[in-house]
Amino acid sequence: MSNSLKASTTGLAIVEKARKRLGWTKTSTARWWQDAHTSRATLRRFWQGDRIQHEIFIAICQAVGIQDWQSIADISDADSEIILEPSKPYLDWYEAPDVESFFGRNLELEQLEEWIISDRYKLITIVGIAGIGKTALLLALADRIQTQFDCLIWRSLYTAPSLISLLENLLNIFEQTVVNEVNKGTAKLIHHLQQRRCLLILDGLDTVELTSEYNRFFHQLSRHHKSCVFITSREQPKFSEIQSKTANCWQLKGLSNLAALELLQSRGFTGKELGLPNLIQLYRGNPLALKLVTPLIQSVFGGNVAAFINQHTLVISDRLQIILKQQFEQLSDLEQDIVYWLAIWQEPVTFCRLQTHLLISVDPSMVLAGILALERRALLEKWVSSSEVAFTLQPMVMKVVTDELVENAAQEIHQVAESYEIRHFKILRTHWLLRPGSDDIIGDRILYQLQEKLWRMYGAFLPQALQDILLLLKDKSPLAIGYIASNITTLLNCQQ
Repeated sequence: MSNSLKASTTGLAIVEKARKRLGWTKTSTARWWQDAHTSRATLRRFWQGDRIQHEIFIAICQAVGIQDWQSIADISDADSEIILEPSKPYLDWYEAPDVESFFGRNLELEQLEEWIISDRYKLITIVGIAGIGKTALLLALADRIQTQFDCLIWRSLYTAPSLISLLENLLNIFEQTVVNEVNKGTAKLIHHLQQRRCLLILDGLDTVELTSEYNRFFHQLSRHHKSCVFITSREQPKFSEIQSKTANCWQLKGLSNLAALELLQSRGFTGKELGLPNLIQLYRGNPLALKLVTPLIQSVFGGNVAAFINQHTLVISDRLQIILKQQFEQLSDLEQDIVYWLAIWQEPVTFCRLQTHLLISVDPSMVLAGILALERRALLEKWVSSSEVAFTLQPMVMKVVTDELVENAAQEIHQVAESYEIRHFKILRTHWLLRPGSDDIIGDRILYQLQEKLWRMYGAFLPQALQDILLLLKDKSPLAIGYIASNITTLLNCQQ
């Protein structure tokens, strides 16, 4: 008897159901090949219907809970000798990350597959906030459709390669070459993408500085070849804003309630705990955020989700906080002004209402451009009613922006108290921290956080420090003062 086995078509369907129950991808869940004491490459060969070692075949089945491995194997030709292996597609997954689990996304997978197979799109961009699952979605999609391509190439852009080095890296798959000019390198790459139908995945475009050369490169990749190029990014690149017959963009949202519930069950919840729907809504179905908050709920709250929800707070992991803070720091001054106001309001705000609170009159077209830029970065939520459209921040973004606002406002007060120079006031000059239309000073979240931070800095000397700042505002013009006096007076009232 041969010491190798391959899976039958029916057997692969059985394994497919088993791995979906666990939330595993076909070849990107490291635990699978690790539990089977094999490699990712062998697991891929299993899915391609190749023969693999008898013991490894059994271990792959058992890793997903299938003990009856005989029902998976193609026994009919177990003893036959392979004389000629059919040609196999070229697979270069070496830069693809491992994914712990994958749930849901059936609608997205079906739509993207239709774009590739039926609509023959050449360039597709997947956009979404950090942790939303862009990379995991493409890993699942590549597992699903790889056999329809002559080659599959996955490249990570998180090292921020120059365009020249990226082109040389890609071209060396097809031919040994040195790239000296972007235009010639691009032409060569498109030639190869025309000769063979390739699935090229470029993961993490947001880490690359999109120079005019890069934009031209992607514009050319949307034309004149028979392959398909996928890009992931936390913000929508300008070259993907205009849809065409050969390019499109998908903005990835959170998991459905059902998929998010399956994810939470895989993390140790039964699915019947009170508060799970609220938890999913709080994090907008962001799979990474849900995965990272569950250990805290289980450790600090003993798995009591409702008790965590009742804290009326949102906990973000250091990893996500760093990414979102980096995105915030990359915003223009006007975009930061807008998100600060949205954090102060903590509710959907219309465009007209937003404009009326800007200290300096700004051309409406510039404000609209700022809102569109924030939408492109997947930082906003849009609320549409019968009469008008309103905007607010995603909850995790709201948390990060609020923390930044409090930190910067406290720093401004400290700098002015030390230097007696009001020029250090920026945020407190342009933004009134008390939510418009509210007189609940004590219950205002931002004012409360700022007061607590200042009290830790100044203690009982805080009221005097604030009074001294008010004296600095005498004889200053209204434009120079802005909202400073209102903010300092409000903070003083919080002390009473």
